[in-house]
Amino acid sequence: MRNFEANLVELYSVQAQIKVDRYLHAHSRNLALIRRQVGIFERCQDFLKDAHTVLDWGCRQAADACLVRMLRGSDVELHGCDVDSGEYQAFFDFAGLKYSQLSHPYLLPYESDSFDAVIGSGVLEHVPNDFESLKELYRIIRPGGFFIMTMLPNAYSYTEWMNRRLKNPHHLRMYSLSEARHMFMHHGFLPVRFGYHQMTPTLSSPNGGIFDLAIANRLVEKLFSLNAFFERSWPINRFSTNIFVVGRKVEAFHG
Repeated sequence: MRNFEANLVELYSVQAQIKVDRYLHAHSRNLALIRRQVGIFERCQDFLKDAHTVLDWGCRQAADACLVRMLRGSDVELHGCDVDSGEYQAFFDFAGLKYSQLSHPYLLPYESDSFDAVIGSGVLEHVPNDFESLKELYRIIRPGGFFIMTMLPNAYSYTEWMNRRLKNPHHLRMYSLSEARHMFMHHGFLPVRFGYHQMTPTLSSPNGGIFDLAIANRLVEKLFSLNAFFERSWPINRFSTNIFVVGRKVEAFHG
């Protein structure tokens, strides 16, 4: 069950047979995309080893929840929430996900101190009010629990810079690593692990053109073997596509 990459590839394949989805195609069209997802999960998985209740916040197809299931087996209760109707049967069935469709801009339908950990992958940059969402996440995570925020667009990203100039899809809200860490502190989460993520391109876009060219997708698969090295190479990594922060919920800060 620990073969994360092979299991994710299979899940995307099964889901594609159930329903064609442009978003899922854009996020699974090559192995670089799968390895990106697995890579950041593996960098944060230590904070899930003792969790018994986990929420995949803004889960979409709940790939992270599936990875938690692969990691922990049956020893974890998995929840997921998002604004859409959640029509991702292959993923939800694999994860045994308890899914909730959201209707409020930031309020979540869970009791206070409900979760040992919350994962938010590529979510915070899309919510209407990031401060209110962080306050709500603080409410539902138990004291000492973790908020794992990944795939947050880097303010200094070279890929975002290129996409803006080429008029490709890009993010309107981005964050520097220092800004994200301070934001966590101001909302009751002590940053315990953080860094830069994804240096080599993956072609994760629903557009046609180069994004769907087989030769381009094979090229980024080859390049991704260099990704882990560049993620840890200063100062190059400051221009990564994404950043990540893991924060522990605290009830007071002490010097």
